[in-house]
Amino acid sequence: MPATATVREQFEQTGYVISSGLFSADEVAFFRSYFTEMRDRGGDGWAEGGIDFESPDPLRAYPRLLQPHRGDKVAMDFMLDPRLQPILTDICGETPFAVQTMVYFKSPGSRGQALHQDQRYLRCEPGTCMAAWLALDDCDEENGCMYVVLGSQNLPMICPEVADQEESWGADYIPPPQGMEAVPAIMKAGDVLFFNGSLIHGSGKNRSATRFRRTLIAHYIAAECDKVAHYYFPVYRFDGSTVDDGLSANPWGGGPCGIPRIVDGDTIYEMVGSIEEARAAH
Repeated sequence: MPATATVREQFEQTGYVISSGLFSADEVAFFRSYFTEMRDRGGDGWAEGGIDFESPDPLRAYPRLLQPHRGDKVAMDFMLDPRLQPILTDICGETPFAVQTMVYFKSPGSRGQALHQDQRYLRCEPGTCMAAWLALDDCDEENGCMYVVLGSQNLPMICPEVADQEESWGADYIPPPQGMEAVPAIMKAGDVLFFNGSLIHGSGKNRSATRFRRTLIAHYIAAECDKVAHYYFPVYRFDGSTVDDGLSANPWGGGPCGIPRIVDGDTIYEMVGSIEEARAAH
């Protein structure tokens, strides 16, 4: 999808944009092979919690890779790929800064991640974060595609409930607000899904017996931000230079979140000081 007003309009209407076929079949095949080989040799230090090749838990045998760009050129080049920049810029209004890469393998049987908001974790202020989510396999309901809550891109941070650990490896769950619904984001390998840190999104289990749902993901923060969670330093421009000067580190997690209330048929959010306070109030 070209970086035109149409991109921004679609984002404003639905809260996300899918750029179809932004990466070629050959590029996708290379990424699948490259990062699978990285996992097969132990993750090169990027595998969350290490790899237990004999574990019956698919998430222990195929854990996600976190921040490989900090030592791997292929991951860095993806995060700063010039095809991503104009779409991100069109959505954000300014070119954002790059802070994270991740690889998910989501092998058959893997749990998903319950509905959540990324800004809860990146904690950039002011503004929000953005994701570029490259499908390395065709993604549908069977193998655990992404679900997005339409129109949730302008919501505040909502206090999460506790997720079903049989279905989700993540602990947080945000039910769709009144009048909103989670819909599957069906994608082909090579498509890129763009969304911001307020959009409620998540995925279910991979219920396929044979299919992976591999993804290569980058996260960004708005150019207006002067704070981001400490985990996400160093922060990069698209030319590869760093912008750590002028940015300060937010504590990991935390921050106020809203408890939804229905008033005269409308949803409002009563902001509280912490997730713990919100759960005590439920």
